[in-house]
Amino acid sequence: MTGDNLITLHGVSVDTAIGRPLFRDLTMTLARGDRVALVGRHGVGKSALLAILAGQLDPERGSVRCEGTCILVPQLFPPPASAGRTVDGADPGQGCRGSPGEQRRAHLRAALSARPDVLLLDEPTHDLDEENIVWLREQLRDFAGALIVVTHERRLLREFDEFFVASETGCRHFRGNYDALMADMGRRHEQAELRYARSLGRLLERERHNETVARRRQRKKNLGRLHEMRRCPSRAKLNENRGYAQESQAKRAILQRERIEAARGWARATRRAMAVQLPLEVVLPAFPDATHAPAVALHDVAAEVGGRGLFAEITLSLARERLAITGPNGSGKTTLLEIMVGARAPTAGTATCDASRIGYIAQHASNWRLSASLLDRLIADGEAASTDALALILRAHRFPFSLADRPLLTLSPGERLRAALICLSRRRPVPELLVLDEPTDHLDFVALHALESLLASWPGGLVVVSHDRTFLTTIGADRRLTLARKVGTRSA
Repeated sequence: MTGDNLITLHGVSVDTAIGRPLFRDLTMTLARGDRVALVGRHGVGKSALLAILAGQLDPERGSVRCEGTCILVPQLFPPPASAGRTVDGADPGQGCRGSPGEQRRAHLRAALSARPDVLLLDEPTHDLDEENIVWLREQLRDFAGALIVVTHERRLLREFDEFFVASETGCRHFRGNYDALMADMGRRHEQAELRYARSLGRLLERERHNETVARRRQRKKNLGRLHEMRRCPSRAKLNENRGYAQESQAKRAILQRERIEAARGWARATRRAMAVQLPLEVVLPAFPDATHAPAVALHDVAAEVGGRGLFAEITLSLARERLAITGPNGSGKTTLLEIMVGARAPTAGTATCDASRIGYIAQHASNWRLSASLLDRLIADGEAASTDALALILRAHRFPFSLADRPLLTLSPGERLRAALICLSRRRPVPELLVLDEPTDHLDFVALHALESLLASWPGGLVVVSHDRTFLTTIGADRRLTLARKVGTRSA
């Protein structure tokens, strides 16, 4: 770090509204000329940290000192009618009354023109088109003050070599380029999996100890019964004393042994899987020969919501093609996907789909909020005949072992999406066409790279809604359908 400190945090702790810790005893400094990208999963507190740095949120504990001017451009803006000044006087002006992208550029331009000592940007590329992303990158290169940016835009992240990595366990500093950060996060993922496998071993050792203690106590209890019998009470009296309690204890003991044995099998399977580098292609499905009938067919389809037209005259036919659907928020991308999979009827035109050939994951994987776990689903599908097979599937997909037995509804949206994709890859019949709505939301970088690997290797078709251009290029979604904000579409 260089220069005089502009912001100093000492021992800062922050909780969510429901009391979940976001940061504990965080200490950091930001000096003039420092340029830092703040990265991490959704919900770990990145926006909260920016609000604390900007003086908009007070920590539960610790101190924050700011020298000089500080401007925060937030992720969400107030409605145009009430839009005023942001932190420390940046006025976006009348330009903020246009589209979300125009509003964002107006706020960014106002903040940069104010030349603050500290500039804090929360997802600044959100709603920006390609031209404005290029403009923002150029502007930030020339910015002379201290800069902290929260972003998932990888082209912007490549402009940094200082990172704060936020997670549920705290915030750490990393120095290096974007590729080095990705390698570091990959190593940490591997280490976390190893720690989980070892913790399972320790848990089983504890269970074995408890089992040994229970057997010793049972032997003592049996010896006591022998002494009791020597005092010659009637057998009927002894049976009355034991009765139902003994039967219940025996059942509990059997269930406990079964649970321990299942846990031992899973622990052994995870340890064996950790020693294997299994190519993803090995666990991906093989498709039968292509049929001539499309999985989705739309003809002159139009849709409106609340009397507002979203799009019109869309005609397409899809089976194993790869299509990216892009467009600004509110242009009808999610509505179009729902029409494709038969969850919504079009306002005009005709739409047909073969649901047996489609795998659909809604935004935030909301249609996969199930009480079953990923392991439950894989076992129910009958594709994994052993714990070793289950562990190898998770290993190939780089899905955390520790999450595999949790109900899907308790997982984060990003974790649930990855679990749903694993389930779809094992479904029979295999879905020829995956339909995904904003799949990169709520993913950390390790999960994002795993998702890209899966979709790039996926042998079937894809329909993907996403704002992440790098992601769309990586997975090979070269055919584009761009929805305009008003009625009508244009192809790119």
